[in-house]
Amino acid sequence: MGIVLSHTTARAVYQTVHSIARSGIEPCSDAAIFKSHPSRKLVDDALRWLAIHNVEADENAPIETMVFERNGMRNLTGCRTHVSTKRFSSSRFVKLTDDISIVGVELCALQAATYLPFRKLVEYYFELCGAYSLKTGSTTSYSERPALTTTARLKHFFNTLSACDGLIPARKAIKCIRDDCRSPMETAFVMMLTMPKNEGGLGIRALETDYEIKVANVAKGLTRRTKFYMDAYLKRSRVDIEYNGFHHDTEENRAIDEERKNALAAMGYGIVTISRHSFMHAEPFARVMEVIQRKEGIRPSRLPKNFKAKQEELRKFVLRRHLEEKKRLEEKIRRDREERNRIDYEKALLDGVLDDPLINTVPEIDDMQTFEHQTPRADNARGPAPDGKVFGAGIELK
Repeated sequence: MGIVLSHTTARAVYQTVHSIARSGIEPCSDAAIFKSHPSRKLVDDALRWLAIHNVEADENAPIETMVFERNGMRNLTGCRTHVSTKRFSSSRFVKLTDDISIVGVELCALQAATYLPFRKLVEYYFELCGAYSLKTGSTTSYSERPALTTTARLKHFFNTLSACDGLIPARKAIKCIRDDCRSPMETAFVMMLTMPKNEGGLGIRALETDYEIKVANVAKGLTRRTKFYMDAYLKRSRVDIEYNGFHHDTEENRAIDEERKNALAAMGYGIVTISRHSFMHAEPFARVMEVIQRKEGIRPSRLPKNFKAKQEELRKFVLRRHLEEKKRLEEKIRRDREERNRIDYEKALLDGVLDDPLINTVPEIDDMQTFEHQTPRADNARGPAPDGKVFGAGIELK
């Protein structure tokens, strides 16, 4: 008897740096996998393991497990069990403890295709094949770690399967993936190039990330380096696309970038540079993508009619965490500015620099108060009630 962690729980484990490495990777026996039956004790043991290894799961979400026999189903609080009608090799599972196992990375990737929308699925596969791990939620923070798998291993696993849940979107998604992206921002940009045109991408297939170029003799006098690594290399047009983040803003790094540009140009390579500012703003980004589109010979007639709208929609998706973070920072800056202004104002009042504006203030008019302009009568008798004027009704405050 044992328990096999799967689906979103397995995904959370793999997103937690070193959670698997700490326990080591051991082969699983067929009995431990195919005879697994979750129980209250095993679920509690799994929850403790997740807590010890700092695995963050969605709040109040049950842990997800996998069984291969319907009699292994259990109605347990805090546990959701999936029944698999297909038996995978026991090599597709990883042993965590004597009683707890987890689906392997490739099987976890296949399961993700059953519940993630296509764009998020592609993003997740980039993470599995990349050198970073995203945190859960909307934060932009990430941790560096070695890649958990490769596009070749994912393709091989998917190609060995047939008639399996999630297989069609998984095979479609893997066509967009490239190995060794070093950050979520690099993934975001490469997705703009490799995603299908009907998703807002350029659908470029002949593209490699972290591509190594040795410096040829013709450029050796132009640089101190012996080789360069290209963020995204377009083989068809021999173009190096570089994403320049904040670290490129220093004077020293600008000089290195210029040296690199001159050396690559001497060797016959084109260079397209995109800055963080261009990526974060729609109009300059559209112009950069137009340059790439022309260099790759992608004709506008072969793009969907609503391509520009789809492209902007995809840009907002891949940058959603950064755009949300930008909004949070802008709101914090606004609140901090207002608080500083309030403190400065109160300090000025205390120091006598400013007069208290409330000293001679006339009381505000009640929105519901009616003022009557009365004319005294000779006989002091009350005449008809004069017309009154109501302030505040239907008036937009400036």
